[in-house]
Amino acid sequence: MDGRLYDDVINFTECIKDTPEYREYQEKKHRIEEFPELMEKAELLKRQNFELYESYDSERDSVEKIRKFADKNEEIFMDPLINDYLTAEGDFCRMLREILDMTMERIDF
Repeated sequence: MDGRLYDDVINFTECIKDTPEYREYQEKKHRIEEFPELMEKAELLKRQNFELYESYDSERDSVEKIRKFADKNEEIFMDPLINDYLTAEGDFCRMLREILDMTMERIDF
């Protein structure tokens, strides 16, 4: 990688780390890491949510499948530490997705 590009990437990542989304995510992540059992529940919930999302077929599956997942995990979602962590992570991931989308729009790929 070109030296200038390397430096620009380093600067860019520092800009990302200076965003409110990243700082909030890091704060919530560190807070939940103090409670390994809650972190484990949050990670399991994320994995199950991802699997549901990947396997969901709108023509075959009903919204009931999603509702059952939410109902089954309602207690976990209601935990403030887990909820805050997942919300902050979601906000940060949305920001990264927007950055990547903007990048791809500007590159003739």
